[in-house]
Parts: sequence; structure tokens; C-alpha cells
Amino acid sequence: MYLKLALRNIRRSVRDYAVYFITLLFGVAVFYAFNSIGSQQILFDMETSASRSVFDSTTYILGMFSVVVACVLGFLILYANQFLIRRRKREFGTYLVLGMTPGHVSRIVLYETVLVGLLSLAVGLICGVLLSQGLSFFTAALFGTTMTNYQFVFSPDAFLVTLACFAAIYVVVAAFNTITVSRCKLIDLIRAGEKNERAGVRNPWVCLVGFVAAVAILAYAYEQLIENGLVMLDQPEFIRATIGMLVGSLLFFWSLAGFAIAVLTRLRGVYLRKLNLFTVRQIASKVNTAFLSLWAVCVLLFFSITVFSSGMGLVEVFVGGAERSNPYSATLEAAVWYGPDGSKASSSGDPLDRRAEMEAEAPERLAQAESFNWDMAAALQEAAPELWAETVGAFAQVSAYSAPDMTYDPLVAAAEATGVDPSTLRLDDLGSVCTTHLTVVSLSDFNGARALQGQDPVELAAGTCALANNMDMVTPLARAVLDAAPTVTIASEEYALAGPLYDTQLEDNAMAATAMVIIAPDEAVEALKAAGCIPDTQYLNVMYADNGKTAGENDAAIDDIVAALQPRDMGGFEKGTQGADDPYASLLWPVTRILTANEMLSQSAGLRLMITYLALYIGFVFLISTAAILAIQQLSQASDSTPRYRILWKLGCDRGMIYRSLLAQVLVYFLVPLGLAVCHSVCAIGVLSDSLLDAIGVSSAGPIMMAAALTLVIYGGYMLVTYLAARGIVKTALTEG
Repeated sequence: MYLKLALRNIRRSVRDYAVYFITLLFGVAVFYAFNSIGSQQILFDMETSASRSVFDSTTYILGMFSVVVACVLGFLILYANQFLIRRRKREFGTYLVLGMTPGHVSRIVLYETVLVGLLSLAVGLICGVLLSQGLSFFTAALFGTTMTNYQFVFSPDAFLVTLACFAAIYVVVAAFNTITVSRCKLIDLIRAGEKNERAGVRNPWVCLVGFVAAVAILAYAYEQLIENGLVMLDQPEFIRATIGMLVGSLLFFWSLAGFAIAVLTRLRGVYLRKLNLFTVRQIASKVNTAFLSLWAVCVLLFFSITVFSSGMGLVEVFVGGAERSNPYSATLEAAVWYGPDGSKASSSGDPLDRRAEMEAEAPERLAQAESFNWDMAAALQEAAPELWAETVGAFAQVSAYSAPDMTYDPLVAAAEATGVDPSTLRLDDLGSVCTTHLTVVSLSDFNGARALQGQDPVELAAGTCALANNMDMVTPLARAVLDAAPTVTIASEEYALAGPLYDTQLEDNAMAATAMVIIAPDEAVEALKAAGCIPDTQYLNVMYADNGKTAGENDAAIDDIVAALQPRDMGGFEKGTQGADDPYASLLWPVTRILTANEMLSQSAGLRLMITYLALYIGFVFLISTAAILAIQQLSQASDSTPRYRILWKLGCDRGMIYRSLLAQVLVYFLVPLGLAVCHSVCAIGVLSDSLLDAIGVSSAGPIMMAAALTLVIYGGYMLVTYLAARGIVKTALTEG
């Protein structure tokens, strides 16, 4: 009997359960889909462990965030459930009057909870499985590939995790419902429909002062963020801006209702027109009592929009130019000049002292380098000649020297003298560029790197040098320097700096890394060597031979070639220079780091995958949470206000006027926190774009449009469902009245 009654109640309360059911469905579907990412790797041909680790790391990070997401969804489901219990208290009182015990009523509520939970879990899992199939194609797009062997993927692990998580949530909800119903008194249940939230009224003048103070605090927070730009999270400027945003937003919602009433009551032509007086009072009543939740919703919306927009932009920052940044099959780097603590020595020191210091600290490394005349390829060929011939099809070495006669300061001064806006040159973002000695490479080395990329060789006129740069942040300065056409001193000789600006990547790297490199005639570099200079850094760029091996197999062969020359047990090679106990003992030459295009592209794809899915996951869940909270609050108010709507109906207001008033309430209640959150996001995203995205040529327009579309679909969808459900409640009340 009780089960039949529970089924009947669910059928009768479909409108009441709409928001609750949709929230559960969205939560289950998103939770399953994002926890099934790891199972998608069977759809792709994973040649290397680096490629496979992409999915492992993404799954791990998403799993960590899923704990937070589960807590958020659990709170949200409990919050939504409170609305259903509160709306049906009078019904429960009727059951008690008819002779049921609180235990019987609790059993009915338990059955309803279990039935709705099972239905939402089943439908949500079906939607989640379908959504995960779409994510498979989206994953392929992030990897820049297509799936030629698509197959339907079901993740047992994600299914079990989702099932366990939501089962636990439903158990808590069922226990909460049972305890709540069993503790209610009959008189409270019968008179539940007569209790309304107390409409708090505040002094309008106090609210006016509070509203002005809120605007001033928010303006100060924006000014702090805009003036100081992108700073570290623990910096005082960032902390002040964050506290200002939080306090200003809280004060804004606390004072908003009183301030709005104070303004509108003086606009009698608007305030007294149609049902505006009733509508304003309804909104003000709810805002006054729920300003804390509106503040929390605004903050979550701000976080959601900003994370999604900036996350999509950061994907392009870190991996957008991965193919451009890795034009070679592999780069073997020799970080020759490193300080005794393993960190790169200051480039402001005298380059002529570096050979003597290396001789004192690592004489065997210096002797080996000079015995091969600093030729990395010769040393590696000698160590593994057969494997080298089988693996390497073409190679070119680039040796970068520091010019002892000149720093970048005269070039920067010449650029500033052209009249270019100093902010355009971004000198504040370039650190100690003025005290850095010029980085010089020979023309033959530069042309060797260009030849591997299929670029035409560069020719220098007598007495001239050229400039290479492909780092977007430095490009405005590089162009201004070329416009100034200063002279450059290398080994006591003057060279005129001539254009054009050459966009050539000199190494495989995570990003375009050629920054203000001087291309000098070969005789200039020979003069530096004769003066006692040693290379700061050397790059041996390699193109693999057409040997029928995969990129992963060739990567392993390059690793074996290096190991033949400097075994991994020499003391830190596998750790890299920064991690070695004594970097001079084994790492300075000939190889301190191996970067392969295959691994760099795999890592960039993994980073793209991780950041994109985290941004989507967080943005999606927070949008659902905020929209559901507002929806439930509006439905609660509509339910509590049914006597008022009946009075309006009896006084002669037609349904159209009442529905328009209800629509205005829903729109204002949803759009005000969204509007303030958008203002916060515009400021934060604008600062992030100026400080980071624009500096490297990444547009934030695309991510912003994607965030707007996501907000429109999720937030707008909830707003529409809320209005329709609230209108159904009011319509029922008018019919019964």
C-alpha cells in the first residue's frame, strides 16, 4: 500500500520534482562522463608511455576533483530535497490525521526518495554513457586526430564510482527525510501552508549608504587588480583585491533591496503601475532574507565563468603552438653554463670568466668538450656509430654564446627612443633583460637550423648582423629595436643590426623560445671563441631517418645513444641539471636534456586534455549548483506566496498580469547575481588577458564565447524550468482558490 501511495504521490508531484530530478540527472551524467575519461584510451593508438600517461594523469586529477564535486552535489541534493519536504508538510499532516503514524509517513517518504533516486540514477547513467561517447570525439579533437576504430566504450570503474557516490548521497537524503518527518508535530504540519518567511525591512537610507559603500569597495578591488595585473596568489595586492570583491559583493546584496525600494518608491509612475509594487516587494522580501545565498551564488558564478574562460585560454598559452615549437624530431641540449647550485648562472656575469670557472669545477667535462671541439654530434657518433647511422637522418648544432662587450640595455634604450609606447614594449614583464649579455649564434649554425625546417638560408651583408625572435611577448621590443637600427658590439667589432626579423625556432621546446637572438657572421663568433668564450648552451637538433620505426622507437634509440656516451649511473643525468647533487660532475656536456617532438606533443595534448576537462567539469558543476539553488529558492517563494496570488486573483488581476509579475521575479532573481558575477569576471579575465594571453598572442574571445554559451544553456535552462514550475504552482493555487 505504502509503495503504491509513493508512486501515486510522485505522479501527482511531477512539477514539484522537476528541478530536483533535472539536478540529479545532470549530476549523475556529468559525474560518470568525466570519471570515464581514462577508459577512452583504448580508442587511440598509444605508442609511448608518455601518451598513455596523458589519460592516467587526467583521470587521477579528475578523480581528486570528483571528491569535491560529490560533496557539492550532495549538499545541492539535500538543499533541493528540503524544498520538497517543506512543500508537502501539509500533505504529511493529513496522513497523520487519517491515522498513519510518523513511521508510516517516513516509510512513504523513503519509498519516494528511493524511487526518484533510482530513476534519476538510471536515466543519468544512460545520459552519462551517451555524453562520454561524445567526449571521446572531443578528446580526439583535443589530440588533433581522428578515431578510425571507434567502438562503444563503457567504463565499469566510472559506473561503480558513480553508483557508490550517489547511493551514499541518497542514503543520507533518505535518513534526513525520515528524521525530519518523524520529528514534525501535527500542528506544524497542518499549519505549514500558513507560515511565510518574514519579510525583513531595512532602513532605506542605511541601505543607500551600504550600496554606495559596496560600489566603492568593488571599484577599489577592480582598481587593485587592474593596476597590479597578474600577481602571485599570496601577494598583498591580490589578497586586497579578493577581499574587496568578497566584501563588496556581500554588502551589495545586503543593501540592494532597500536601495531599490528607496529609488523605485520615488518613481511613482513606475512603482505604482500594474503589479510593479507587488513584484518589487516580493523580490525585496526574498533578497533581504536570502542575501547570503545570493552572495554565495554570485561568487560561485564568478569562479565558474572565470575558470572556464581562463582555462580555455590557458590551454592555448601552454599548448597552442606545440607543433610550431617542436620543428625537429629531437633536440639534445647541453646546458653548459650552470652555477654550482644547479641553477643557471646570471647572464649578467662576465662571459670571459666562465671557462676558468668550469675548468676549476669540472675539468673532465671541459677537456672532453674541447677534445671534440664542442661538437656534440661527433661525440655521440663515436659512442654509438651504428645506432646513430640507423636513427639520425639529418642534424644541425646551434651554439649560443654571450657577448662580453655588450648587454641588451643599449638596444632597449634605442627601442624606447623611437617613441613607442613603453607599455607596448612590456619591459616590466621581461625581467632583467637590460643587464643580460647579448645572446649570439653564428650565421652557419642559424642556417643549419633553418635548413632542417625547410626554410631558406639567411645572408648577411658585410658589417651587419640580424635578429631572430619568435616569442610573442618579446616581439614588440624586437621590432622596435630593428626600427631603431642600432649597432652591436661583438668581440670589439661593430655590426649594424639589419632586418627583417627572423621567426625561427632554434630548439624543441614547450613554447616558442627564440628571444632576441643576434645572428652574427661566423668570424664574429670565431673571435668570441678566440677571446676565451665558451658556449652558454648548445642544441643538437636531429631529424630521424626514414627507417620504418615509430617516433617512440626512435626516441628510445636516441636515449640509448646518449646512454652509450654518458651512462645513467654517472650521477644525475636522469634527474636533470636542477636535480643533480653536483651538476658539474656529469651533466654539463655533451647532453644534459633530451626533448623529442613526439613526447612534447603528447605532453601538450595531455595538458590540453587535463585543463580543458577540469575547466568544463568545474564550470558545469558550479553552474548547475548555482542555478539549482536559485531555482529552489524561487519555487519556495512561489509556494509560500500562493495566498497572495489568490488575493490578487480575487481582486481582479488576470492571469497574464500575475504570470508577468512571476516572470519578472524569476528574471531579476537569476540575472542580478549573474550580472555582478559577469562584472567580476570581465575584470579578472581582462587582467589575465593583458598580463598573459595577449602577451603571447592568444585571443580570449573564443573561450569567452564558449563560457557564454555554456552559461546560456545551463543557467538559462534552469531559469526557464523555474518559471514554468513556479507558474504551475501559481496556476494550481488560482484554480483551487
